Amino acid sequence: MRSSSWTDPAPREGLRRILVAYDGSESSARAVQFALHGLAGPATELWIVYASEAPRSVAEPRTEEEQGSESSAIEESLRAIQSREDPGGRRIHVWVREGRPSAVVLAAAAEVNAELIVVGTRGLRGARRLVLGSVSNELVTRSGRPVAVIP
Repeated sequence: MRSSSWTDPAPREGLRRILVAYDGSESSARAVQFALHGLAGPATELWIVYASEAPRSVAEPRTEEEQGSESSAIEESLRAIQSREDPGGRRIHVWVREGRPSAVVLAAAAEVNAELIVVGTRGLRGARRLVLGSVSNELVTRSGRPVAVIP
């Protein structure tokens, strides 16, 4: 029987299913890059999920066209990532779904049986964090699966 230590790790197959939460921020773009280049192997299937949610309070209500335009822009940027990062046939899926971000990500992770959720943090502190909540904190607390939070 072969023993292994931290200097001689046993071979591993690696992660097969990674889900990345994307919101268009720089930290979520870094989360995508981390998942693609730091975690994903040739056999990894990756889901990039964007949750479209109307703001709770706005000066003027957004029209369906404005909401659709935002989602379309996000989806277009995700498709660009998909085509740029997937030349070798890695399986990268792009999902744009409606709902509260943490709920959408948790449901998507359960749907694909993700082994890891990767999420960026926008660095909210103090009162803003209390008022807005923290998607990354909620994912860590509620997911029941490993979550990598990328600054």
